[in-house]
Amino acid sequence: MAPGLRQQSLRFLKNALESEYRMSLISASRIVSTAVAAISGVALAGAAHAAEPLTFQMSWRAQAEFGGYYQALAKGFYADCGVDMTIRDGAPGMDSAQLLSAGAVDVALVPQNDTVLQMNRAGFPARAVMAGLQKNLTILLYHEESGIKAPKDIMGKPVLLSQSTRTTVWPFLKAKYGFSDEQLRAYSGQVATWMADKNSVQQGVATQEPFRIKAETGKFPSFFLLADMGYAPYTAIVAVSQKLIDTKPAAVQCLVDASRKGWADFMKDPKPGFEAILKRNPQTNQELLAYTHQALRSQGIAINEETAKLGVGVITDARWKQHFDLLVSSGVFPADFDYKSTYTTRFIQTPIN
Repeated sequence: MAPGLRQQSLRFLKNALESEYRMSLISASRIVSTAVAAISGVALAGAAHAAEPLTFQMSWRAQAEFGGYYQALAKGFYADCGVDMTIRDGAPGMDSAQLLSAGAVDVALVPQNDTVLQMNRAGFPARAVMAGLQKNLTILLYHEESGIKAPKDIMGKPVLLSQSTRTTVWPFLKAKYGFSDEQLRAYSGQVATWMADKNSVQQGVATQEPFRIKAETGKFPSFFLLADMGYAPYTAIVAVSQKLIDTKPAAVQCLVDASRKGWADFMKDPKPGFEAILKRNPQTNQELLAYTHQALRSQGIAINEETAKLGVGVITDARWKQHFDLLVSSGVFPADFDYKSTYTTRFIQTPIN
């Protein structure tokens, strides 16, 4: 081969090898970059979908009155929207509001509006974000033999009330019906005294005492539901701190959405919730759960005309103010108290049924 031609061939071969080497480096770099991107993507996706742990303290033992929350946990509704939920059952002597105020839990189930208002008055910025039940469960049991036909007929008759009910319900009853403190009698938590005195009236819970009295006597007792008498606080209220709302709004939204979805689902088919409750609370039974579920529906306690329009778990400004005004008129709260800061409708804008 001629020297000139041989040099050209060598240069061509050298260029070709260098070009192939450069392409190999580019290809390898692309492979590495793609792998790094894929690994980073997985890591970011995992971080984005990491479930936020929350602890939800119930106000009492597992029961159908809290069924929506157990249903949501059993069916994975909290996990679906990004919350790793732990539900802690209540017990005698346990105060869910105190545990929330102390920072021991993230979420607390509290009995009614009054609790949230009192927490704020004490200096802890608790916020009601939804209400599992639309009506207060308290009832006034009476005997047909007493001649009582309407709430006004309770005037002058002995009324057995607990200490807590005397500070919440009794002022309302006195203001609306003119009852007097002379009517008050001690309430033991049992129905024996009331059963023995056919002229007496006693507090009870719509989802409990009628069932137990029926089991004992074979007949459902007569009663007035306080909510139908005008005593209208919300019940089974979900409360969180303002700090949780400020720092983890997505978790609070998930808490509310999943809980509301749980209530809607529970009222249609309570079986998953019942199974969860029975495992947690051996003191209850299938018959009581079924009775409670029926009462929550038939008496408009969990679902009613308002929830049909606005969705389960709803809180409205008008209802919250209505109860606050009652507390003011009863002398429980001053009129200038900032009641509007004790709840928020931010997380319940979309109806869920």
